[in-house]
Amino acid sequence: MPQPDPSAPTTALPQPMLGAVQTARREFLAALEPLRGELFRYCRRLTGSVWDAEDLAQETLARAFARAAQTHQPVDRPIAWLVRIATNAYLDQVRRPAPLLVEAGERAAPPAADPAEVRDALAEVTTLLAPQERAALVLKDAFGLPLKEIAAMLGTTEGAVKAALHRGRGRLADPERATALSRRAAPDRATLDAVAKAFTAYDLDGLTRLFVEDAVSDVIGVAHEAGRDQIAAGSLHHTLFRETSVRWRAEVRELDGDPLVLMWATPTEGAGAEAVEDILRADTAGGGITRLRWYYFCPDVLAEVGDRLDVPYRTHGHVV
Repeated sequence: MPQPDPSAPTTALPQPMLGAVQTARREFLAALEPLRGELFRYCRRLTGSVWDAEDLAQETLARAFARAAQTHQPVDRPIAWLVRIATNAYLDQVRRPAPLLVEAGERAAPPAADPAEVRDALAEVTTLLAPQERAALVLKDAFGLPLKEIAAMLGTTEGAVKAALHRGRGRLADPERATALSRRAAPDRATLDAVAKAFTAYDLDGLTRLFVEDAVSDVIGVAHEAGRDQIAAGSLHHTLFRETSVRWRAEVRELDGDPLVLMWATPTEGAGAEAVEDILRADTAGGGITRLRWYYFCPDVLAEVGDRLDVPYRTHGHVV
């Protein structure tokens, strides 16, 4: 089979077309804005992680935008439409080669359950259960959907859903479950401390040097940058020298054992107290940043992290 010639001339995509796509995407996301909180909560329950929930919500919206372009029927129940897309996206991301579709007492957490215990339980659900088991449990317990509708969403039978609920609850009750729990390797704390110091000092050159050459940066839901130079000229320069309405101070704090960079903002004009307006998460290797995620346009993430760390925060919506 012939391979494409990388040296062959290419024709750039027309800028007016790209502009039209960007405008259509903004209008689409604005129309779905009232549903974003509910979508995030579903993704949060499904993944058990605030970060994975935001990733799944973003993937869901990207798929929904593409799906909308191919839909010739009205979308009468947009939240059900989004939940179905989110469920499929989740299963695509984490499906195992042969997931065990796992009847026991179906009890949701009591209304007065301790939030920390609920978070721990969600973490165990996502670590110990196969994807369809997790989805079945969340759709049943969190949304109270009938088995028939759950089966349709998961592309399986009602009997398989019952089996998933049964075996999933059985795994969570297994006294040996602790040995199966694991966690992601945390980023290098010293690197993040250096990032915070450079941000606070408005040291663009020093901050840029902390990134590996082929690093990537994602302003979640808004922009993607590839390569150290593009990151420096884009999100770093914008934050340090174009965001003149606030003065930034960065601080490293830990959440669930992982270090984060909290971006504190103080308004430069008028009244206004210092508050966290952005959160940065980094992946590191060899003392350098390989990927940086900015959560400025993720109000659900800011709210959960702010509440859990007991710090003041300000949100700015999901879209520019």
